[in-house]
Amino acid sequence: MKRQALFFFLTVLLLVAGIAIFQLTLPPKINGVIIDPPKPMPDFTLQSAEGPVNLGDFRGKIVVLYFGYLSCPDVCPTTLAALREALNQLGAKAQDAQVIFVSVDYGRDTPEKARDYATNFHPDFLGLAGSKEQVDAVTKDFGIYYLINPPDENGFYTVDHTATVQVLNPAGELIMTWPYGIQPDEIASDLKVLLGR
Repeated sequence: MKRQALFFFLTVLLLVAGIAIFQLTLPPKINGVIIDPPKPMPDFTLQSAEGPVNLGDFRGKIVVLYFGYLSCPDVCPTTLAALREALNQLGAKAQDAQVIFVSVDYGRDTPEKARDYATNFHPDFLGLAGSKEQVDAVTKDFGIYYLINPPDENGFYTVDHTATVQVLNPAGELIMTWPYGIQPDEIASDLKVLLGR
């Protein structure tokens, strides 16, 4: 009887060890949509409150790029808040990622307003703005849709826009997108994988 119990115990122990080893060899779970192969993206230059900023300035970092506008009532603040929470979970590793908010509302959003808006969510977020021509070129290159709606009787208007977040690797290639509504824990998990934990 003791021999059967020992055999059973060893069998269960080996099974548990095998499952644990198998789990360790699995690739990490990714929550975003992977772009495979990675897509090289062209550089662009837009205006920050401090002057021109080129996307190439961030080579060597993970770049998290989000297109929106300052008067957005829901999607933009929700997304930027999720990015803030995710970055806060990274600790010191957050310095290896750069969140860039690009305004598509060239009529109202100045570089100074974009900076103030972005840094309201996180002091390291970068807010950029540009002319219609600059915004059109960048959104075309990144496959971002936007449409400025006609103003109401008070002159207020909304902007329809793509709500996905774009993620570039340190070489400047598009490697992942996150859909609207992705949770901060999922973003942080993906960033940890991309940053090598």
